[in-house]
Amino acid sequence: MHPPRPAIIAVRSSEPAATAPALSSLIARVCAARVLREHHIWEAVRILPEIAGLPDDIKQLPEFRRLMEKEAFTAALRLLAQSCQPARDIRDLDPHGDHWAATLSVRSVLSQPRRRKLIRGEHRDPPAAVLIALLSSAIRKARPPVRRKRTNAAVQKEFKNE
Repeated sequence: MHPPRPAIIAVRSSEPAATAPALSSLIARVCAARVLREHHIWEAVRILPEIAGLPDDIKQLPEFRRLMEKEAFTAALRLLAQSCQPARDIRDLDPHGDHWAATLSVRSVLSQPRRRKLIRGEHRDPPAAVLIALLSSAIRKARPPVRRKRTNAAVQKEFKNE
């Protein structure tokens, strides 16, 4: 039985157009892989700065490099998750039958410490489940543009400024 693939959600138009297909492709490849490989994580490090606020210099961080050299992929992914903006935390990594379920929480961008979004990734390989959850946390639901009704006061203020 194959682990369920996370639903791919349309990405907001403000994100770079090239990043959305790369993210979707990486999620699909990790889901299809038997075990997580180092190159999957390096590709995530290439993609996540644009869409998840991961610092560009994370590649040079000695702690991250040490973890990757030791093949401590779960610990390296935990460091990546905590380095994103807003930060993500791996809450659970539990076995469920023949696969693992990783639950990731995304801290609220607002100053509301109790508001967190939970993302879940599943795979037969524990680090792959964590990476799927991390990548899925970078997918944002497409929202229709908000149309605000202009008030008379706003229109008058606009004309006075010209």
